[in-house]
Amino acid sequence: MQLVNQNDPQPLPRLWVEKLVQKMQVLFGARFAQQWEGIDPQVMMAEWGQELAGYSGEEIKRGLDACRRMSKGFAPTLPEFMAMCRPPINPEAAFYEAVQGMTDRRRGERGSWSHPAIYHAGVEVGQHDLLNCGYSVLKVRWEKALSNQLAKAQWAEIPEAQVALPAPAKTKTSEAEAQKAMERLGAGDVLNKSCKDHKAWARRILENPKSKTPAAVAMAQRALGEVAA
Repeated sequence: MQLVNQNDPQPLPRLWVEKLVQKMQVLFGARFAQQWEGIDPQVMMAEWGQELAGYSGEEIKRGLDACRRMSKGFAPTLPEFMAMCRPPINPEAAFYEAVQGMTDRRRGERGSWSHPAIYHAGVEVGQHDLLNCGYSVLKVRWEKALSNQLAKAQWAEIPEAQVALPAPAKTKTSEAEAQKAMERLGAGDVLNKSCKDHKAWARRILENPKSKTPAAVAMAQRALGEVAA
């Protein structure tokens, strides 16, 4: 995952600017051209590229979609188009979007995010608090986190969700296997909770050490040595 330098965003690629200007000319015709009358087209495109530095393809598309819904008698200026690309976000609506998105991610789904800053604000607040505290409780923290993220202007990609594997459970099968292993060492009583003398297994091993493995003998000696101490 690669992050663009947030302190020095790169101008919008020239090819993007050319296609964007073409789209604006198709949508608004002469009304768009009149705004830049008398200005060299190359200078105009350079200005658009510079002012839209750091804007993502998704944001540019959001701005164009907003343009298509505009009145036919109106063509947006560059600042107006920039605002369409990055419309203000309602903090409370964003909070509930984050709650739903984080709920989806707990199931292994990516979640639906209208803006990456909302996801990153959710991470900053913390999934546990986000899913267990209401908006009224988290309002101050949430709005601060969202503001912090929006101020960055550029964001890391939203990663795919991963479902945490549950901790391995202690099963009857594993207990049975452990019991058999201890019995092979001659130490079956170790796992027998009803046995009162928990060192009896060690004494039995040392009574006939030649029939046991060196590891079992050493284990028994250590156990009885602890008792003697």
